[in-house]
Amino acid sequence: MRFIFSCTVMFGVVLAALADSNSPPATDELTGLPLYPATHNIADPGHPLKLPEVTICKCKMQTDFYNVYEAKMDATLAWCTANLAEFKHVHAYANGCSQDAFYNAEGTILVSVMGSHGKDGENTAAESISYKKFTPGLAEKTILGMKDRKIVCP
Repeated sequence: MRFIFSCTVMFGVVLAALADSNSPPATDELTGLPLYPATHNIADPGHPLKLPEVTICKCKMQTDFYNVYEAKMDATLAWCTANLAEFKHVHAYANGCSQDAFYNAEGTILVSVMGSHGKDGENTAAESISYKKFTPGLAEKTILGMKDRKIVCP
């Protein structure tokens, strides 16, 4: 009887561990920031596409890229504003798409949100969100230049 009880308990522990491992992560692994909930989907629950490392102005940039599902830009930007309260926000519009970024004072973390095609200010669908980490941090004028696609290195 003890053996059956022990096996039942172990089976329950294994099932609980498996169920927990299938739940989407709450934070982005690269930056440790909260992960936008609309990146969760059945096919790929919150796991990013890790883009190749690049260098911008002598700073190493690592990027976790996520597709966004069934979310509008206004809701996505409201979530970012609430969850990245210490970050500065900058808006850009290029190639027919809204492109917003949130960055920390040190220039070491940047979260960028891209919308689908539409007019500037239109509440289009949110297409993607990227979490970027810079080592060492980027100068603010470099970050601001990125929105206009005119990168200025100090």
